[in-house]
Amino acid sequence: MASLENRGNGSWRITISGGYNPDGSKRRLQRTVKVDPNKTENAQRKEAERLAAALETDYRRHLITDGKKVSMADLAEEFMTDHVKRRGLAASTAREYRDLIDGRILPAFGKRYVQDIVPKDINKFYQQLEKEPAKTARSKTGKLSGTYRLKYHVTLHSMLAFAVRMGYISVNPADAVEPPRKDTKETSFYELEDCRGLLKALEELPDLQWRLYFTMAIYTGMRPGELIGLNWQDITGNVLTVRAGSVYMPGKGTIRTDRPKTQKSIRLIDLPPAVMRLLQQHKKEQAEYRLRFGSDWPEPDAVFTGGLGFRLNISSPTQKFQKIIKEYDLRPITLYGLRHTAATIMIAQGLNARDVAARLGHAQTSTTMNIYAHAFMDANSRATEAIASALEAK
Repeated sequence: MASLENRGNGSWRITISGGYNPDGSKRRLQRTVKVDPNKTENAQRKEAERLAAALETDYRRHLITDGKKVSMADLAEEFMTDHVKRRGLAASTAREYRDLIDGRILPAFGKRYVQDIVPKDINKFYQQLEKEPAKTARSKTGKLSGTYRLKYHVTLHSMLAFAVRMGYISVNPADAVEPPRKDTKETSFYELEDCRGLLKALEELPDLQWRLYFTMAIYTGMRPGELIGLNWQDITGNVLTVRAGSVYMPGKGTIRTDRPKTQKSIRLIDLPPAVMRLLQQHKKEQAEYRLRFGSDWPEPDAVFTGGLGFRLNISSPTQKFQKIIKEYDLRPITLYGLRHTAATIMIAQGLNARDVAARLGHAQTSTTMNIYAHAFMDANSRATEAIASALEAK
């Protein structure tokens, strides 16, 4: 049976006994609840008793624990330490987590205890996100997209799942909440004819470095950040080793990370003659340009650099790609769409999911199957037609 203590001004402390710990000390759960302070004490007590009964039911069902109360702000720090230091979270992903946590999650939940968060609180947070203004001019509505709001759900869910693993709570309250719906279009890609048009446009670019960057994006399927993080020592003969990515760090600019997005992203890629020719020409031009800087060239091993020798800014390829699309009247897609283009071409040419996943650096083949389900279905349909055509031929 729960006991109640009136602490004044509508505040009531609930204490629930839970037997004894192995060391002989009493186990108990304490929570403080707020009721309407304008009601009579008897009315307040009845409301507190109702809340205590619900709390005790959850406690007996092991839906909440009697461990120490942990604030969401403290949980966030533990969560980030665990994921960055122990789990080796990629720098770009860690930065995105931090932006989401500091940007809106902590302002909403930071002063709350993890044990006090219920599905209703999370639903209220998601409803508030629907009203939040977007920070980018690309938003058509001026509000956060469902896809972006979904990132908050994924992050908050991960934090609370971590709290369950740490024993702070027994059940993740985010499990009972319907997440925001993804509402942005899937990244489009180029068909073969589109690719040929882009490659033809690239041949007219005066800047050899950009010709190389976008040509490699098509031929290798590398992530934009992996290309920026590329060093000359990563290339031996015609074999490229993807062993790093890149991320923008305030005050430091673009830096090369210690590894790409996941451990499986470390991979070997054979480079075709068309790419090798551009690489060799670019290396020669870069070496000649560096002579005027001497030892002041800051990134001597970086393949892609700006005019002062620093690694390319993360946003530069996207900006340049959109200018190329506009100038040469190409079908609009995102820069990341070139990675999808490489994948769909490989699938169309008969490569299986495992080989495509290895080329793209996906941690699991299922990721490749989920992202490119449409392309595999198209390939499967063509295979069916080929078999039917052969068997039914007279």
